[in-house]
Amino acid sequence: MDQTRNSKQRTDRNGRAYAGSQRRIQTYVNFRRDALNRALLAAIPDFPADGKIVWASPLEKDNYAEYQDKAFLEALGFAHLWDRLQGFWPRRGPVWDALARIENQDSGRAEGVILVEAKSHVNEVYGNGCQASPKSGKLIDKALSEVKNFLGASPEADWTGQLYQSANRIAHLYFFREICRAPAWLVNVYFTGDPKSPTPAEAWAEHLPGMKNELGINGLAVEGLVELVLPAPGE
Repeated sequence: MDQTRNSKQRTDRNGRAYAGSQRRIQTYVNFRRDALNRALLAAIPDFPADGKIVWASPLEKDNYAEYQDKAFLEALGFAHLWDRLQGFWPRRGPVWDALARIENQDSGRAEGVILVEAKSHVNEVYGNGCQASPKSGKLIDKALSEVKNFLGASPEADWTGQLYQSANRIAHLYFFREICRAPAWLVNVYFTGDPKSPTPAEAWAEHLPGMKNELGINGLAVEGLVELVLPAPGE
């Protein structure tokens, strides 16, 4: 698999993050997996009855690599969708904090996906906006407009500004569910009590409606979008 991210500034030589949401999701996926799976199954009411969660990243055995583009599809068992993804979104797409396949318990076949974005404090939700080239920007604008129209989101909502990361993750949820007709869930994990930037559950509850207002989706049913508030795991 190609196109992975392991930031030397934030991780040790083995890819283990020193702090923040990156370390917390690494801990859950590798060392608190049962607790994470239970929380996910409780939060996803339409999870396939014959499915099981198989984590693809960030795995200790792979130096906690995070994937994007063709590599993230390969990790999920959906490499055959690469041509379709290129028609929807340009290269250098989202780098995923965590990925899981939903496998059929009998056949082992990958039948669905879980895409994870993790945050440990409110400011982490915001970024510098879309930095794509003009050519890539045209494809991104087309995709985001398509998704906004499908959801019934406010046309005036700025999806390429400071909440671009949230918007492009929703776009990839749409890609799986509506373009490829594959079961998919986008799970936004919000950690409480992170040692570096402790954020109480109340702060997340206060903030999230405003963020959805900015995206123009507050009050809308976004199928497959899951919000999960979890305590930062002990080390």
